[in-house]
Amino acid sequence: MSFIEINKTDYFHNLEILSTKAGGKQRISVVLKDNAYGHSLLIMAKLSSEFGIKRAVVRFSEEAIKIEPFFEHIIILSPKKGEKENPKFSYVINDLTQIPLLSQNCSIHLKVDTGMHRNGIDISQVQKACKLIKNLDGVLTHFRSADKLSSELFWQKKIWEDVKKEVLKLREKRPLFHSANSAALLRDEKCYDDFARCGISTYGYHSLPSSFKTPKLKPILSLWAEKIATRSLNKGDRVGYSGEFEATKKMMISTYDIGYGDGFFRFDGEGELLNGEKKPFLGKVSMDSCAFESDKQKVSIFQDASYVANHFNTISYDVLVKLSTSIPRVVV
Repeated sequence: MSFIEINKTDYFHNLEILSTKAGGKQRISVVLKDNAYGHSLLIMAKLSSEFGIKRAVVRFSEEAIKIEPFFEHIIILSPKKGEKENPKFSYVINDLTQIPLLSQNCSIHLKVDTGMHRNGIDISQVQKACKLIKNLDGVLTHFRSADKLSSELFWQKKIWEDVKKEVLKLREKRPLFHSANSAALLRDEKCYDDFARCGISTYGYHSLPSSFKTPKLKPILSLWAEKIATRSLNKGDRVGYSGEFEATKKMMISTYDIGYGDGFFRFDGEGELLNGEKKPFLGKVSMDSCAFESDKQKVSIFQDASYVANHFNTISYDVLVKLSTSIPRVVV
């Protein structure tokens, strides 16, 4: 049966780099939404807690409930209308119309749009929001171009600093401020807010240009498949749908139990795609299988999602989150 390995040592390596950069473990919040970017919500929560991380960010309350035993602070990015609030969690407000939907007793983090124009209230609404929200425990924003070699991060940070100053004038109790994502934390000299929200970097990836001097992160997830069947091919024999691959010599091949039904990309046989052992995929990837010149009992499909992402003109996130939750995850 196919399986996924999560490397604990490499995960702790990444967390050590990030927490040192941020100024301590207490200044890191791990982003565990979408099944921890495909790695396993519960596994990554347990490992993060073991390392000493106290903060986590998730998408929905259902995720927060599952990981509640492992963290002191959990932020829910997309609270659902009418859901029962939990006093142990903090809920993000993205629009003024959401304020009446949450009770005045729950912990609220207010998101302000400083230039990404995706979620968050307009900066002109900060004063009104601060008057309406009783328990304003946090204020946040999100940088749209922290991973780009441009001036965009600088002007957005300037807007963010202005927002922080306004909030401090309006509130007697100082809320927590957080803005830095993985790219912003790695790019800056330090974390300038109370904590950073680290997602993809904890799993071993970043999208910063090579011109930025960044620490060496280690991908922690590898995908493996087990052999289904082995057969001999003669020169001219063709493999799989459309016979996309044709043997140029006598060779031994095997099929393995990973396909696009498991969330791996549907390679169409055009060009060259290598597995984690530098063996080419032979022909098209099927729903439940793929083929290689090998008779090993198990093979590595990939060790680094960015290689697969580059082939399919996408990003590592896209490769990772697509992996089926039915594939067993094991910690090594």
